[in-house]
Amino acid sequence: MANPFVDKMKDLGLRHGEKIGVAAASTIFLLCVASAATQKTIDTTPEQIKKSAQASESNLSRREERTTILQRLEEKGIKDTDFAKVVDQQIKTALVPDNYKAVREWVTPEPGAGLIRDTPKLIAATELFAYPGRGGIYVYELDADGKRIPDPGDDGKDKAPPKRRKKRRKAGGGGMMGGMGGGMMGGMGGATKKKSRKSQADIDRETKAEEDRKRRELEGKLAGANTTTPDATKKAEDADTEEDIKGKEITKGYRWVAITGILDHGQMLANYREALKNPAIAHPNYKRVDLQRQSLETSGNWSDWMDVDTEKNWLVLDNLPELDEELTPENVRPTGLNDPLPLLKAGLWEKVHVASLVPAEKKEVPKTNSAMGGMAGMMGMMGGSGMPGMPGGGIGGGGMKGGGMNAGMADMMKNMSNMSSGSMGGMMGGGKGGMGAMGGMMGGMMGGMGGGSETLGEFWRSEEKRVMIRALDFTVDPDTTYRYRVRIVVFNPNFGREDVSPGVDTKAEDLFGPWSAHTDPVNMPPDVMPYAIGTIPGSAKSDLKARFQVVRFNLADGFTVPRPFEASPGEVIGEVRTAEIPASDGSGKKPKPVDFNTHQIVLDVSGGGFQALPPGMVGPSFERPVLALLLRPDGSVVVHNEADDLPNEVRKDIEANYKYELSLSDKARKKSSGSSMSSMMQMMMGGSKGGGR
Repeated sequence: MANPFVDKMKDLGLRHGEKIGVAAASTIFLLCVASAATQKTIDTTPEQIKKSAQASESNLSRREERTTILQRLEEKGIKDTDFAKVVDQQIKTALVPDNYKAVREWVTPEPGAGLIRDTPKLIAATELFAYPGRGGIYVYELDADGKRIPDPGDDGKDKAPPKRRKKRRKAGGGGMMGGMGGGMMGGMGGATKKKSRKSQADIDRETKAEEDRKRRELEGKLAGANTTTPDATKKAEDADTEEDIKGKEITKGYRWVAITGILDHGQMLANYREALKNPAIAHPNYKRVDLQRQSLETSGNWSDWMDVDTEKNWLVLDNLPELDEELTPENVRPTGLNDPLPLLKAGLWEKVHVASLVPAEKKEVPKTNSAMGGMAGMMGMMGGSGMPGMPGGGIGGGGMKGGGMNAGMADMMKNMSNMSSGSMGGMMGGGKGGMGAMGGMMGGMMGGMGGGSETLGEFWRSEEKRVMIRALDFTVDPDTTYRYRVRIVVFNPNFGREDVSPGVDTKAEDLFGPWSAHTDPVNMPPDVMPYAIGTIPGSAKSDLKARFQVVRFNLADGFTVPRPFEASPGEVIGEVRTAEIPASDGSGKKPKPVDFNTHQIVLDVSGGGFQALPPGMVGPSFERPVLALLLRPDGSVVVHNEADDLPNEVRKDIEANYKYELSLSDKARKKSSGSSMSSMMQMMMGGSKGGGR
């Protein structure tokens, strides 16, 4: 209920409020006027202002005598000190510079930077990928103590054991010797070239087969997305050489897991520049990659992280007579973060190069011009038979141990890459073999001079944003599943320094980055592995049989051989059968008995055939994958599913590689086996590919 008094006051305000406001304003105005009228007026007159202005002008224009000014200064106590005389006296007093020398040397600050160094922030590698492999590696044979066994063809004296390489060195003299030997061999080969007659159809067929083999090998080596980084420019490749210790060279079988990844080198450079202040020295000196792994236990749990045995791995990597071809340029392959790639005499490398860092020209298989190859062969025969005017000698083999490519010959080499090696040797090898020897020696000397040796304090540097890391683990066991993680180790740039911030570690020689995320699980198959790939329908006299592809790895020589087998419930998969074994010395494939016995018994088989669609659904019937229940030697039971085994990437790679190796059995395995002609010419023209790691 409303208050009557409030209502009355509201009505009064609405009716007479503005009148009250006007009256209050008028009263304030009248008070202000009255106050102003009572104030005292200003007494200053125009005559007074004029008189003051004339006095000021007289003071400004009046001239004072110098003696009067000096007198007044002396009266105030300000006297002449005769400064010139004081300076003359001080000049006679000699000053000793050493008395004014700073305790510490002055440091010129860089623009926008301070003077005190900090610890660079290290980062982890990303995009890790692990892939299993097996094969025969070309190594020096070692005794029980890890020392090289002398080559029987040598002087028989046991030399000092090889020293562990601390730093990488570029190949030098090896290029010259390789060039001289290769050139002489090329010259002799050109003079003794035999005639060969092939139809154009045969040449075209061989050309296509060779291109398919090259493409298969190239695709197998790449890991990751096949996108070339624009910053990955081509540079001459470096390789270290171990002490020239002549040892017995053998082919030995190994199992391995290759781990590749990406390091944000651009971010590392930024972190170093922020910490070390001086951009001229802000380059990380990479030392190594630390590698750890977990194994999958029978319970389904992962084991604890364990360090990979580095010493066992270096027993392999420290004893390599030759290396395989690198597809990534040196400026994206840090020396300390990439294990060398041994030359395989059996098997092929898979997923050991990051595809996005491989230059586009390395990913393309050059088209072989069959017509040019045939013509070159004819010209080679003409040169070999002593036709006048043909250039003597061969490019063939000039500096093969040297490697690399002379930049000034790049365009010529690219044009020559369309010719096969045999035709090129015939074309360039002529009646005067001495010319070939001279060309080879020149190429070798160019390679030797181009290789050089690293000076003290030098290490790998690059301005690339993304670089590759690669680690090889030769200590894996068969029939085991692993996953890996890595961390980057660098030399401490503040080791032994004093111009650092408080708390910076100056005593540790190494700095350790954070551990990366782990890879996906990778399985190293057993040495004898059955894969279910189909069925054979049963009959009134036989049960349903499963078709298997049994893959056998021979640790003695490193060859992996697949072969098909069939087995029904109650039967053992595999037995001793004859199989074609590829050769690495060019002698051709040879049939040998191979033990494919898996020691696994088939318990049951189901699936196979075609399954019709349910009633009411329209469409063709679909094939049912085979399921095979197997009993393993340890008493465990495992199921093999065709849907998993048939598309298995490792199985498919093994099958394709085996066919490829059979096709290469008539050629001796050499460095960069199966690579393009241009790659071969690169090796012949330089010395950067020779020697060990």
